[in-house]
Amino acid sequence: MTGKIHSLLIAHSEKVSLAVHAFKSAAEAWQEGDREQLNRLVDEISRLEMEADSIRRSVAREISGSQLPLSRKDLYRRLAHLTDDVADTARRAGRFLLIIQDLLIPPEFKADVVKMASLSQVAMSRLSETVFCLSEPPERRIEHISHISELEESVDDLEFKVQQEASRLNVDTWSAIIFWRLVLTTGRIADYIEDAADELLAYEGEL
Repeated sequence: MTGKIHSLLIAHSEKVSLAVHAFKSAAEAWQEGDREQLNRLVDEISRLEMEADSIRRSVAREISGSQLPLSRKDLYRRLAHLTDDVADTARRAGRFLLIIQDLLIPPEFKADVVKMASLSQVAMSRLSETVFCLSEPPERRIEHISHISELEESVDDLEFKVQQEASRLNVDTWSAIIFWRLVLTTGRIADYIEDAADELLAYEGEL
């Protein structure tokens, strides 16, 4: 891997990690009913997503001009694309928090969403660490990727729990749909993180 491409991939993953961290903080602000903080954080997520998208385009340009084998170019493009999807999904989830902030969602449901966001933030940090050590032997990458899979499974379990209990929500149909979309979108953050991590298993034929 060329140093420039690796540096850009690291910068991209770090920017996305900041966006997921901001989403976790936004979910906490939503849980606490802090409107001002929620609005500020959702704006921050959007800004970080745009910055990540700009870096992703730089990655694509650098890859196109490189002498890397086609298979490796495709691997890095997929990695950047899937990692970028993480930030985009965090932005969408944050906007759902804005829409739903006035609804009377039970505290335990809010706590589950915050927990999903927190687990996703840890998983994204692990993905960023995995990208950082791309030039190192595979053992650390495999350890990080294994942990990411465990975290994604925990998010899935929480998502299923909320889905099972959602029938207890005493809200109108539109509100129930928005909350459902929030839960699904929050779960999708971890899915994309795991998808990006799976791409890294193909690095140096590790898959």
